[in-house]
Amino acid sequence: MFPWTFQVRHLDPYFHPLFGSFNHQRHILNRPQRTLTVVRLAFVTCVALLLSGPFILAQEPAPGAGTWQAMASAPTKRTEVVGAALGGKVYVVGGFNEPGLSSIMNLAVSDAVEEYDPSTDRWATKAPLPIGLHHAGAASFGGRLYIIGGFTKSLFSVWQPVASVYMYDPKADSWMERAPMPTKRGALAVVEVGGKLFAIGGYDVTGNSSAVEVYDPAANSWSTKAPLPTARDHLAAATVGTRIYAIGGRLNRDYARNLSITEAYDPVADRWMRIADLPTPRSGITAAVVRDVIYVFGGEAPEGTFRTTEAYMSAVDRWRTMVPMPTGRHGLASATVNDRVYVISGGPSPGGSFSNVNEMFVPPSMQTGAKEQTRASPKQVGTIMALLAAFGEAGALPAESSPEANRLIKALIQFQAAFMKSTHPAVRRLLTDALTEHLGDRAQAAADSFQADGWTSQTLEAVVNYVAQHSVWDQPGLEEGLLPYHIGRSDFELLAQTFVTARATLLVRGQDFHTVYASRRRDMPGAGL
Repeated sequence: MFPWTFQVRHLDPYFHPLFGSFNHQRHILNRPQRTLTVVRLAFVTCVALLLSGPFILAQEPAPGAGTWQAMASAPTKRTEVVGAALGGKVYVVGGFNEPGLSSIMNLAVSDAVEEYDPSTDRWATKAPLPIGLHHAGAASFGGRLYIIGGFTKSLFSVWQPVASVYMYDPKADSWMERAPMPTKRGALAVVEVGGKLFAIGGYDVTGNSSAVEVYDPAANSWSTKAPLPTARDHLAAATVGTRIYAIGGRLNRDYARNLSITEAYDPVADRWMRIADLPTPRSGITAAVVRDVIYVFGGEAPEGTFRTTEAYMSAVDRWRTMVPMPTGRHGLASATVNDRVYVISGGPSPGGSFSNVNEMFVPPSMQTGAKEQTRASPKQVGTIMALLAAFGEAGALPAESSPEANRLIKALIQFQAAFMKSTHPAVRRLLTDALTEHLGDRAQAAADSFQADGWTSQTLEAVVNYVAQHSVWDQPGLEEGLLPYHIGRSDFELLAQTFVTARATLLVRGQDFHTVYASRRRDMPGAGL
């Protein structure tokens, strides 16, 4: 980190070429001496920290094999679910519920649909499937979610394969039945390529299916493609570019007959080929793609469930072992949102077991192995300077060059960085909830502005007021999410107290803090951009 205690006189060469001499700033501002001192301190500090050197936005440690983080648990415990991402959210559909009086009539086959929002780390229950399904396939396209095939109950059996296709509209929160598959099957894999949905493999009423059938949502029709060379069920599938990869699985629903076979399909040539095997033979798995790398999670065998995470790099036809899952599971769902993979539900032991676990995998491609460095824009610098100048006009600033002054500047800079850059749900939720509660219809515009330019007096007031009215520090994850930015509760309390004091002092004088801020902002870098 750039040292927070510094000698001002040594820093003029850093900011002089950028914004002109401080004499020019003095001429523009023309404030009382205390305000000039404050502005000088703010100006030099911000420029030194943000522009003359890299602005450090610390991230989580990167061991080179990814990291895991526990997220909000799903509302219900299930296994043999299916999931997909749609509109920045994750949908977990069907499966088996824990057996109980409420599920006995359906033989525990679930029609549940639960929506997870990674941006807020919250769940919502949505319209149920028209029928209960488990071991189905799922994919999204064109703003719709498609659930294809699977098994349902029939008399006293839960292994009746179906050919059904159900389309979910998230805006209407409703389901519509579409043209069925030519072949009834469950424990299949479904992926989207080029606006078409490929239903691959699975298990029908007689045994493993090698069927590859393609659904065209626009035409609501099906066609048949070259069959899967190795017929299997409980496999995973993923796409990189225009290629489809069918991975692992088992023979005839027997997890003592797990496979490591991986086969790639070229839709243009309508041809399959064998590629590098999955290092660990397993089935009941799930797969997700982040930046052209396929990640395969979980699975089961007679010996137990797998915590294994393995990554396939298609460019070199090579697998790599990643950091294992915290919770081994089979029959689980996964989906990628903003280059993070959410791995949800599934059974923690072979066979009939259930969980509502939600764990987020951060791939190594999203971690730098060191702290990310980026330069702040003039607008981001200018807003911090303007806030400090407004504090100074109210006489609310700590003594110049004191530890408290440096902590205040650090808090402004690093909380701005955290709210702009952090992907931690608790940090993102704090800003979102604060803006929504205090700005109402203007919240989204304020959030967009913050992402581009950082603080305004309005967004600072919204966050300070929100934290004062809610027990945010008791909520799990917030302080953990702020750790990479080297700030915490005490830093925020100093910032909040300074703001509250300045606002109250100016009000007594008949002045409004936001008006004072706006006036100072016009004199600062980035004001005309």
